[in-house]
Amino acid sequence: MRLPAWTGRGNKHPEPRYHGTRVWLTGKLAARVMFAAFLVFGTYNPSGRSYVHWMHDSAASAIWKLIASFLLVITYGVAVPVVWRALGFGGIVLTTTLATTTSWVLVEAGWISLAAPNAPIWIGLSVVAFVVGIGLCWMLFGRILDGQLRTRDLTR
Repeated sequence: MRLPAWTGRGNKHPEPRYHGTRVWLTGKLAARVMFAAFLVFGTYNPSGRSYVHWMHDSAASAIWKLIASFLLVITYGVAVPVVWRALGFGGIVLTTTLATTTSWVLVEAGWISLAAPNAPIWIGLSVVAFVVGIGLCWMLFGRILDGQLRTRDLTR
């Protein structure tokens, strides 16, 4: 959260003046997690409504398939390096371990059923979406924890 700069118009009660647009942090977190879920489940899911199924079964023209493929490659080309830089190998392993352990506990508690034939695929995709979502949100978590913005020196 950004602290306001106070206007000093000679009033007894100064008014806060915010620099830029103020967007709540939870909204940013939710948007990034939803984007990660949309990306992962939109690429493939067992329901039959995904990019993979559309490419295989659709009668759409080749140019639309090519455009969709380029957009998906560009999106993954942006998201995957961000996740890798944010979490690193160890962070990805730890986040995947957390997500799979949580899934296992939910299955053992009976909250998730493995009776459906595609349940393991849905769980696996959920783990991937969780890891990507955490990776995209990691700098926001860092901002919450230490209150500082992270910067990168581009002069080296």
